[in-house]
Parts: sequence; structure tokens; C-alpha cells
Amino acid sequence: MTTENRRINKSYYQTILDKSKQGHPVSILGDMYMEEMQKQWPDLSSIRYAQGEIYYQNNDYEAAIFKWQQPLEEELIPWAQKNIADAHVELGLLEEAEGLYLQVDSPSLVLKSEVLMQLFSLYVQQGNQRKAVSTIKEAVSLNPDYSRVTEIAQTYFEDIGEWDHAVELAVNETIRTKTSYWMGVLSGYVQQGLTVGYRPDYFNDLLVHILAMDRDRFEDMTEVLWNSYRQSPYYIEWLRVINQLLLEAHEELPYIWRKLPALYQEAYFDLINGDYLIREISDLIQQHLTNWLDITAESDALASSAAILAWDKTIPSMLDEQLVSKAEYQFETTTPQQHDSKDGMILFEAIKAWAKKEGLLHDLTEVTDPILRNSDMEAASPSSIREVLKVSIEFLLEQRVELEKGIEEEIEWNEALLASLQNIHQQLGDMEQETAEHMTESFRTMKNNLSKRVMTELPKQLQKSASIIQDDSDFSKINEELNEEMNRRIVVFMNNFVHHDVKQAVQQWINECKREFQENQAACNEFSQTVNQQYNEEKIDLQADFKVLEDWQRDLERISRGMLRFEKMNIFMRNTPSQLFLKGAGKLFSSISKNNEMLHSRYKNYIENEDYTPTAKEIIDPFMQQLELFEGSIEWDVNRFFANPVDVVNQETEKVEADIESHTADLQKMHDKPEAYRDPLTLFEVRRRQYELTNTISKV
Repeated sequence: MTTENRRINKSYYQTILDKSKQGHPVSILGDMYMEEMQKQWPDLSSIRYAQGEIYYQNNDYEAAIFKWQQPLEEELIPWAQKNIADAHVELGLLEEAEGLYLQVDSPSLVLKSEVLMQLFSLYVQQGNQRKAVSTIKEAVSLNPDYSRVTEIAQTYFEDIGEWDHAVELAVNETIRTKTSYWMGVLSGYVQQGLTVGYRPDYFNDLLVHILAMDRDRFEDMTEVLWNSYRQSPYYIEWLRVINQLLLEAHEELPYIWRKLPALYQEAYFDLINGDYLIREISDLIQQHLTNWLDITAESDALASSAAILAWDKTIPSMLDEQLVSKAEYQFETTTPQQHDSKDGMILFEAIKAWAKKEGLLHDLTEVTDPILRNSDMEAASPSSIREVLKVSIEFLLEQRVELEKGIEEEIEWNEALLASLQNIHQQLGDMEQETAEHMTESFRTMKNNLSKRVMTELPKQLQKSASIIQDDSDFSKINEELNEEMNRRIVVFMNNFVHHDVKQAVQQWINECKREFQENQAACNEFSQTVNQQYNEEKIDLQADFKVLEDWQRDLERISRGMLRFEKMNIFMRNTPSQLFLKGAGKLFSSISKNNEMLHSRYKNYIENEDYTPTAKEIIDPFMQQLELFEGSIEWDVNRFFANPVDVVNQETEKVEADIESHTADLQKMHDKPEAYRDPLTLFEVRRRQYELTNTISKV
């Protein structure tokens, strides 16, 4: 064990104990201390340091701190400072311990590493993740070979989910140690999807080092990264990185690769499946095909050489001449596969899917069915499959102009439909406004007429109460009798008014509204028919909400019934001057028979000429207030009647506008990027030629 390790373990004292003495180390070191003190120039530094270790191990931390604070030789001072910090940790004084650790200054790499590890442990105890991460990373960077520092860092990063730091550690340690352990750790991270957000060039140096170290491991790591990037937005970027790396390592490549050829073939078909424009992958295709041919054994080079020759036949001069010549040579030395309809079927299905997306599947089927004679592709002959593929691609190339024309016609049709819908929307709005205004005005007229009838007829009925006054009437009680008569007449009048006048007026208004709503619905039906004729199908049904009429009928009946519920009124007992006079006169003169004629005349004249308008107003006002509230809601209810037709038209308008926008964008794309249509067909042609070459349907 080295001296530094003994200082770390606080067992340095064992190196200075007098082996000739027996007893406890505390006692032995005490004796050694006293003996040293007898010297003229005593050197107590090592003894004091050792005593501090003994006290520390026996949990006497304050005594240990005291010893380590005494004068020591220069080499021991930073170790003593670190030990004092350790003692503060044991005492639970973590903040003080942190400050003491940070004060340690030593050229010793071991001591620096140990201080950082102690600080890391302290920060973990405190729950200070930011400082813990920073400290353990510093420890790894300072001295990655220090005892278990990288393993501790790995475990900590994984425990707290700091995957970026964990990945960085694994990458750096793989490069540094060249061990399978760290490569396995990194491979696990990649397979868990923890690196999918990394730009592929992040792993370039790693792969270069692994390639130089072990090709089997290089292939394994490349496969893991390849599969992780395949479904990510960085797939193309990954292919550029790996292809450039292999091109630069060209001289080192001769090797029987186990996995790369299959990965290259899979990626090649990913590149030409129609998801990318040719200009986006043209430079990559050159590199990819070059590497694919280089890493493939000559005996297995049929697919790669056929791919190169297919590209060269479809887009001449795109590929390097030397590459094409090499491919021609290797193609001639390979054994073509027996006719395999599977590749032809896969290509035909891809062509059909693309045609369907472009709105041409039906047209394509009409072209290909006669060739197949309604037979199954699996049973078709090689020449039939070749013909179907060739005719399909040629037909779709010709459809470019027809497709553009079809989109333009679709836009024109949608614009005509949009104009109709917008016109219908305008007419619905006008109908709604006119209907609401007309129904509100007719209701207001009805309400005013009913009010006018009450205000006109009810006072007359009350004046007719004078008919009960006779010459022989008991004028001392006539006021009460008149009041009763007037209330009776009010009840009779209001019953007749509600059951006849109000009911008739309300029903007439409801019927008028119903007729008007029916006229509106007829107009909506015509609107529906107009749109459906344009669609050539029953697309919309502008059905209004007639439940509004039921709600109106119910509400007006409820209001009408409320008119029959009122309290008995004090009409002739209000103590007006005239009434007080008549009442007093009645009591005074009722006992004198000759005065009855005079009272009869006065009472009759008063009642027949009294103004009962206030009484009528008091009766009719609550009713009028409810009718006015109803009047105010008519516009809202008419809006509810038209709500569904308006909503349907609005929804259909939004759909048509979206269709116009989509078709316009498609048309603009066809004008701005004609390659968006042309390139997928060119790539289908590449695949067709490759299919023919690999199945000996055609010659080079």
C-alpha cells in the first residue's frame, strides 16, 4: 500500500509506530511524543499527524482536529486539512466541511481526486444535484483512473436520470479504455433510445477509434446506432456521417463484414422509397453505393452492382464512371437469382400506393388490368410483371398534365360551390333579420291592441256597476256593495278577455309565425337542393328548429293564465274626497226616505262618470311587462330557429375553403417543385431496372 493510500485510509500511523514497543497505538505514540520532546530539536510533525488518525478512528473527532491543527511539515498540511474536513463531516457540520475541502491546495493528483470524491459524497448527502454532477465530472476529467471514479459517476448519473452526462461518460471511456465494458454500456444507452436526439457526428470520433481497434465491435456499435437513427429525423444525416467515415477509411476496409452489407441494402431502399427528392440524396447515393459495393463480398455483389447499373441507366452520368465499371465487372461475375415475383409485387404495390395518394389509382387499374388479364401478380410471368411495371410508370409520367388539369377543375368547382354557400349564408342572414323584425313588430301590435282593449273596455264595465243602485238601496252599505260589484265585473271581464281575446290573438300570431317559418324552411329546402345538386349527392339538410313555436305557445299560455290570478281590488273604498262625501252622505241621509232619490242620483252620476283607467292600468301592467319581456326574446328565438341551417352552411363553407386551400397548395407545389411528382416515378424506374437486372429479365 502506498503512502498516499495509507493517508487516505488514515493508517499512516502504522508506518511510524515503534515495533519494539507493545501496547495500544495511543500509548505508543504518546511515549514516542515524550521521547521526541527530550531532543534538542524535536520533530513532532509525523507523530501529531498519526495521533490525529488514531483519535479519528476512535471517534474522538475534536481531539483529531486539535492534533491536525498543530504545526506540521509542509507535505502533511494539505492531508491534515482534508482530514479536518472529514472530521467535520462525521460531526454533521457539512457546510463547514465543504469550505475546508475547498481550501485544500496540493500538487498531489491522488489528494485532489480524494478531495473531489469527498465533496461529491457531501453534495449527495445535501441533495445538491447540480454541485454533485459538476464535482464528479471534474473528478473524472482530472483522474479517470482513480479508484472506481468512473463507475461511481456512471451509477450516479443513471440513478438521477442525467442521461446526457451518462452518454458522454460512456463515449469518452470507450475511447480512452478501449474496453468492451464501456462499449456495452454505451450500446445499452443507444438501444434504450437515450441517444436518438444526438446529432450523428457526435459519434464520429468514437466510431473511428473503434474501427481502428476492433472491426467486429465497430460493426456491432454501427448496427446499434444505425437502427436507432433509422426512425429519427437524423437518419439522412446519419447515413452521410457513416458513409463519409467509411470512405475516409477506404484502405482499411478489406474485411468480411457480417452486418454492414444488409444495413446498406436496407438503407438503399429507404433512400429510394419516394420520401426524398433526388437532389436531396444525389451526393449521398454516390457515397452509399460506393461503400455498399466495397463492403460486399464479390460473390454477394448482385444487389449492390445491379443498383449501381440501374441508377446509371436511369440517370446517366450521375455516378462516377469508375464505380459503374467496377459494378459492371462484379455483376458479370455474380449468379443472377431465379425469377422472384416478390420484389416485383412489392414495387407494384408501392406504385399503386403512390398513385392512390395522387388520385390516380382507378386510372392506373384500368391500364394494368388488361395486361394481367385479371390474374394474380404472384402467378404472373416475368414478362407480364416487367410489362406491368413499365406501363405503370410510363402511364403515371403522362398523367402529370392530366393531374394538374384535374386539380384546376377541382379548384374551379369548389370556388363555384363556395360562391353558392356564401350566397346562401347571406340570404339566411337576411331572412333571419327580416323574420325577427316582422315577428317582433306583429307581436308588438298584438300586445298594444290587447292593452288598448283592456284600457278601453274595462273602465266601461266598471261604470256599468251603477246599475245596482236603486231608489230603495241601503245607502249606508252601498259603497261595499259597489266594490263587490266592480270586482265581480273585473273577474267576468278578465275571464272573457283571456279565454277569448288573448287566446284568439295569440293563436293568430302563432299561426302567422308558423306560416312564415314554413316559408323560411321551404327556402332552406331550396338551398339544400341547390348545394346537393352541385355535390350530386344528399350532402346537406338545412333543417330549422320548429320547436321555437312550441316554446312560444307554452310561454304565452303561461302568461295568459297568470292574468286570471289577481287579488281583490279596493276600487270604491279608496277614501277619495268624492267617495268620502258619498259615504258620509249615505250614512247621514239613508234614514230619511225623501233623501234616497237625491243619493240615488248622486251615486249613479259619480260611478258612471268616474275615470277607472288607473284601475285598468293596475290590472293590465303586470301582464304587459311579461309580454314586453317575451317581445325582447323574439329576436333570440328566431336566431335559434335558423341556428342549424347557418351552422351547417358555415361548416360546409369551412370544408370547401380548406379544400380550395389544399388544392391550390398542391397546384403551386406542382408549379414550383415539378420534381415532387417526377422524382418518385424516376426512383420507381430505378427500382424497376434493378428488379429486371437481378432477375435476369434484361441484360446490362
